[in-house]
Amino acid sequence: MTNYASHGANTERPKRLPEIVADQLQEFVLTEGLQPGDRLPTEPALTARYDVSRQVVREATRILEQRGVVAIRAGRGMTVANISVDGVHDIYKLFLRFRPENFTELIEARSVLDPNIAALAAERRTENELAQMRETIEASRSLPKDAFAEHLALDLKFHKIVTNACRNMFLIALANPVNESLRDAYAEPIAYLSSLPQTQLEHEAILRSLEKQDPEGARQATLKHLRRVRSETEKLIPTDSGGADEG
Repeated sequence: MTNYASHGANTERPKRLPEIVADQLQEFVLTEGLQPGDRLPTEPALTARYDVSRQVVREATRILEQRGVVAIRAGRGMTVANISVDGVHDIYKLFLRFRPENFTELIEARSVLDPNIAALAAERRTENELAQMRETIEASRSLPKDAFAEHLALDLKFHKIVTNACRNMFLIALANPVNESLRDAYAEPIAYLSSLPQTQLEHEAILRSLEKQDPEGARQATLKHLRRVRSETEKLIPTDSGGADEG
């Protein structure tokens, strides 16, 4: 029988039994080196393994599913999930839905992450990635000026390619959900589209530094871009009080 008393106490509240079982099962996945798609023991096997009820096992597996560690499918049972940052993105979306004024903090977070990511990307980017970045800028310029959703998608794609080019999975996991949150944050198409020519020029400046493998140039070009976006916060994400004054 597993001795649960030996687990470290949480000073805020003691862990519930399903949480302890979830932690142990997660550790099993890690120590066994299980890969995405690998099957995990069945519910009866887990009940016997941890000497707990089926209800505890079900709650533990739901916790792991919420963490993104496992996937549960009818007829297939429980398997190791392909770890992603979708959950983080969902949290950022909620922050912005409930508190639109947090957009300034989102841009502040980007100002910490993106310039340094661009500097790394300048050293590590591939010719294929440079070509993809150019394509996003050219595609945006060829679209009708009022194609808001398409322009925004290309804007975010440009930043995602730059982020992925940094070749650091931790920075990618931090930055991509932040940037993807902008898809839902930009509530004013007219304000976004009015700045589009400037956005395209700023993307070109970032791209030129990446082409020259100039880390400091890429850092400064990205910082300049984000400072301009931050200066237009009230237009892009109007608050209730500010929105009433908008023409």
